[in-house]
Amino acid sequence: MRHSFLLWILLTCFLLGTAGVQAAEKKNQEDAKKDTTKTETKVEKKKEKKKPKEPKFEELIEDYEKIEGLFTLYRNEKEGKVYLEIRQDQFGPVYLCNITRQSGDAYLFDSGAQLWEFPFFIKQIGKRIQFIRKNVAFRASQDAALHRALEKDISNSIWGSVKVASQPHPERGSILVDAGGLFIKDLAGVGQITGRIKMSYSFDKENSYFSRLKSFPMNTEVEVTLHFKSSKPQPLFTLPDSRSMFHRYHYSLSALPETDYQPRLADDRVGHFLTMYQDYSSVLEDSPYKRYITRWNLQKAEPKFKLSKPKKPIVFWLENTIPVEYRDAVREGILLWNKAFERIGFKDAIVVKQMPDDADWDPADVRYNTIRWIVQPGGGYAVGPSRANPFTGQIYDADVRVSADFVRFYYREFGEFITPLSWKNFSTDKLWPESGWNGLPQAQTLPYQCSYANGLTREMGFGWSMLMAKGMVNNDDLEKFIHDGIVALIVHEVGHTLGLRHNFKASSTIPLDKLSDAEFTREEGISGSVMDYNPVNLMPKGKGQGGYFQTTLGAYDYWAIEYAYKPLESGSKESEAQMLEKIAEKVADPRLQYGTDEDAFGFSTRGLDPLCNLFDLGNDPLSYFEMRTDMAQELWKEIPKKFEKKGQRYQKFRLVFGQAIGEYAIAAATVPKFVGGIYMYRDHIGDPHGRVPFRVVSAEKQRQALKFLNERIFAPDAFSFSPDLLNKLVPERFWDFQGTVFRMLRIDYPIHGIVQLIQASAMFRLYDPLVLQRVQDNELRFKKGETPFTMSELFQEVRQTVWQELETGSNINSFRRELQRIHLYVLNRLVVNSPSIYPHDAIALARADLTEIMNGIEKVLASGDLDRYTRAHLLESKAKIEAGLKLQFQGSY
Repeated sequence: MRHSFLLWILLTCFLLGTAGVQAAEKKNQEDAKKDTTKTETKVEKKKEKKKPKEPKFEELIEDYEKIEGLFTLYRNEKEGKVYLEIRQDQFGPVYLCNITRQSGDAYLFDSGAQLWEFPFFIKQIGKRIQFIRKNVAFRASQDAALHRALEKDISNSIWGSVKVASQPHPERGSILVDAGGLFIKDLAGVGQITGRIKMSYSFDKENSYFSRLKSFPMNTEVEVTLHFKSSKPQPLFTLPDSRSMFHRYHYSLSALPETDYQPRLADDRVGHFLTMYQDYSSVLEDSPYKRYITRWNLQKAEPKFKLSKPKKPIVFWLENTIPVEYRDAVREGILLWNKAFERIGFKDAIVVKQMPDDADWDPADVRYNTIRWIVQPGGGYAVGPSRANPFTGQIYDADVRVSADFVRFYYREFGEFITPLSWKNFSTDKLWPESGWNGLPQAQTLPYQCSYANGLTREMGFGWSMLMAKGMVNNDDLEKFIHDGIVALIVHEVGHTLGLRHNFKASSTIPLDKLSDAEFTREEGISGSVMDYNPVNLMPKGKGQGGYFQTTLGAYDYWAIEYAYKPLESGSKESEAQMLEKIAEKVADPRLQYGTDEDAFGFSTRGLDPLCNLFDLGNDPLSYFEMRTDMAQELWKEIPKKFEKKGQRYQKFRLVFGQAIGEYAIAAATVPKFVGGIYMYRDHIGDPHGRVPFRVVSAEKQRQALKFLNERIFAPDAFSFSPDLLNKLVPERFWDFQGTVFRMLRIDYPIHGIVQLIQASAMFRLYDPLVLQRVQDNELRFKKGETPFTMSELFQEVRQTVWQELETGSNINSFRRELQRIHLYVLNRLVVNSPSIYPHDAIALARADLTEIMNGIEKVLASGDLDRYTRAHLLESKAKIEAGLKLQFQGSY
């Protein structure tokens, strides 16, 4: 029994233990199940997190208008939302983007400005879509080993980046992106630009929107209206409320079409715009650059005929904004270029059409080349840019814009209103006014910037007033005068759209005495090219009168078109390169002189060729400016006789007086170019009648230029005005939109200030460091046996002219006193500051001049019978010289 009981106990324990183990195992299984469930739940939650947040493609664009084309757009007018669809085959290929300012504020930012054009491609990085500007400045052929290195080492740039907005389309695989992130932004940097001029405007995204969308098989057009606001604006008279302004910008996204266009290599002897890049296909070339001219793809429809229409003409549309009365002049200016195309075998290469008032297309569309009239109050403005394929140079779009105020020349003077002026406002580093002169074209910093219209407006104002004063025209002739002025402007700007650059040397190819021959100017023009900045051609009394404007093509224009567009005849035994060389080697032809922006540099001292100028005529600029300043003097004398009419206002006197001042300003800025000047040529070695690149202006010509300045700019009687005339130079007293009457610090005419500026511009040019360097270097360039023009002669001649009263002992008038202060300022700056950019000999000569002047002052003060002004001026001048000489060697070695 006892053993049975023990056995029972053991059995019970075993059974209980087994049950416990089973229970434990069951519990463990249950716990494990719970853990698995938790894990599965976490995984499910993770999976949920990984699920795309983007809505389905079709759900996102439900109730959206579909605009199908190269890039399909979806628009919801009510929400102001636009999506752009990107197909899978659109990732990778290169497209072109062109941006135009469709309308600005008519003051700070103009309308119709072509802003940027660039190639781009689209790339997806995770959930972001990048629109990337492709770097085309460095290239190599696909089979060159260096092509791989370029791909790795040359960076592209992002111009837009947006998030993926939808799931892929279930069939096409395309995705949607928010177009607002690409296009609704301050792309032109309006905020940054206005911030620099203390008129800060900030971009207001909330009030900006898409204003027009179009899409076609080869291009997509997107127009946005951007709003800018300012809490502290300065008054803009073109806005009803200066705190708010709208701009419209037009984006054109286009495919790169496959064409049979053949790029044409550029030649520096002829002036065309360029498409260029560095070519790494071979590193053994003379230059790393490949340069193609920009031109239209113009091909004969019938190559076997000597004269043939093109397969596809260049079509210009006259926008319906052009006043009806000016359309014939615009058409004439455009079609003048057909003469040059006919000479190389094209008939009707350019066609002009009128845009109807009910046109359903937009002038900003790259498929239309337009001539447009814009409103930019107060501005004589016109520009003619074109767009070219960055890979080949093929032009595919062009638009000329003309400000309506261009034809308001007859009410514009040299400065619309003049504040007190001083030569001390000039930049002492650049020795040139920092802000420039209103109405005078500026030295250009951008290679293709065109400011012809602004200067031509001023020239037309002077020309019309001069003709009226001489009794050669009346108000009935104004229509013809304006017509020819518009023709001259349009043919110039259309020349740019054909790929031609400025030619500021062209006017020097016409003999000055031929400008009075009406028959000659009708056939040959007043200049060798419409691409020069040609002024109005005016002749003095006693001479005939040629045409007023350049209304026909010049010899250079035919040559430049020939190089760009002449087709190689079918079956020709010569190559295109040989044909082009034969054309370009005509460079030494006296009728084909060429110099462009980087040769003239506006009116700056970097321009060294005195025949490469803005707004001069004839082959003898010195005689030309003698004639023009004589006319200015004549106009001043004629003002009371011709413009003082009963019932008329005296404001006309001031306007005409200021127009004549402009002629002195241009003369003072241009004539000094002969001093230290060098004629520059672009001939290649071996060209027929070829010339060496540089030829020094003769010493005689440099002395002639100094004589002009001494007699007409610096002389005691260079500026003399009757008190009666000065007392009639009243400004406008009516209010205007700009509040001019309240902003004028001087209501009377600041005659001393304006004369000082004219004299200072000439003086500072003569003593500019670049000019003095050239004068010194040129002493070595004169041929053996020639008498050189020296820097010593320059310093001595100017000193004797400016300080001639020290020899005569006479009193010094107010204009001369200020001129002498300018001269002392320049000399003291040389001596005291001794800038390293100046030749050391110039500093020594300046010190010698100061010593001579001081000795002369001491003699005159000791013996002269001087008025109080003169004595005080000389005492002050003596003190300045003493101070300068004392400071010269302080701190020096």
